[in-house]
Amino acid sequence: MKRIDFVKMGFKNLWRRKLRTILTIMGVVIGTFSIVIMVSLGVGMTEGYKEEMAQWGSLTKITIQKHSYIWDEETGMGASKEQKLDDNLITNLKNIEHVRGVTPILSVSATLKSGKYQSYLNITGVDPECIEFFDFPELASGEYLSNSNPTAILFGSESYNFYNPKQNYYGGMNNEAKVDLMNDNIKITFDDTWNKEKTPKYTKLNVAGVFQESTGEFGYNAYASIDQVSKWYKEIQKKNNNKVTEVEYQEVWVSVDDVDNVESVQQQIKDMGYTTYSMADNLDAVKEVSNMLQLILGGIGAVSLLVSAIGIANTMIMSIYERTKEIGVMKVLGCLVTDIRKIFLFEATIIGFCGGMVGIGFSYLVSYLLNKYAPQIGSMIGMSASSTISVIPLWLSVGAVVFAMLVGIVSGLYPARKATKIKPLEAIRSE
Repeated sequence: MKRIDFVKMGFKNLWRRKLRTILTIMGVVIGTFSIVIMVSLGVGMTEGYKEEMAQWGSLTKITIQKHSYIWDEETGMGASKEQKLDDNLITNLKNIEHVRGVTPILSVSATLKSGKYQSYLNITGVDPECIEFFDFPELASGEYLSNSNPTAILFGSESYNFYNPKQNYYGGMNNEAKVDLMNDNIKITFDDTWNKEKTPKYTKLNVAGVFQESTGEFGYNAYASIDQVSKWYKEIQKKNNNKVTEVEYQEVWVSVDDVDNVESVQQQIKDMGYTTYSMADNLDAVKEVSNMLQLILGGIGAVSLLVSAIGIANTMIMSIYERTKEIGVMKVLGCLVTDIRKIFLFEATIIGFCGGMVGIGFSYLVSYLLNKYAPQIGSMIGMSASSTISVIPLWLSVGAVVFAMLVGIVSGLYPARKATKIKPLEAIRSE
């Protein structure tokens, strides 16, 4: 029997009893839908947590701090450890595989002045060539840092707040000042403005640009070239009678090419004797909870698919009883036993495939509705909800359809075997 004959006969037999076929397919639809939606909630939980963490730092960024806290398991006590962060370390870090960018971090404080208003500012030095690797926000105006303009400062949206120091309170309707960083006349000083004995020396502020509104670390800091910040740092220390021959950085940021490689890069840095931290550290615990949740929810959904498997087997067995004569005639005419088995297995597979595809379609629809309306419902009842509630990755969609087809094949094995056992003459004589 040709393959096209299998296809024609299979669809013809299913369509002859379309109501029963549709009801059986609906069982597979419900089972597939249940599994996909349940598992997608677990995946969505992980993705939602990633979104939250990404607001406070990149998942591919590793931070090495000058002062780290180490917990000793043997003594049950913690201790502070000071790590030397210098240019030699920067060079060694750049040679690690999967590291795409390294920047030292050094911060200084400054005071801005615009007319009668002033604002305090924290300036963090970074390598301008590495900005693209650390997920800096988009610009609202101006441009990013560059080595061609070393004294320029890049401002976070919340990094400055001008106020009138002569008034008795900070902020307030009568004390706020709307200062345009890009256009107003603003001066900067690194001198201590609280010291009344010395008059601060101001210079004209050089603004590179301003970030779009953001609430993470980039929103509350200003940034400048690390070379320039190092110069400012030395000048400040010199004014305070502190001689600095070599600048040691406060932090070092390491950017990894992929979140999956963060753990291995961190381990190599730890092997060099340094304590590290990354946002990805928190993902392991979340992934464990998410995987367990996916197994539990997927198991609940699998029960529905198990019930649908029983429905497929029942449909195929009923079909055998109704087509006993037809099977007997096929055997008398010389149809191979394997061909009869293939016909029934094909019909069961089609039921599984159709149910899986329709179930996936319903799953995407429900997933879309959950992501669109669940956050709004959560806010109405006073609960916070992530914008990502349900995520259906490609592997889940393909896997669900393949699994539904396998359920169909397994469910059709017994009916197909039963059909091959029918004796031709008894089948022809049966009513």
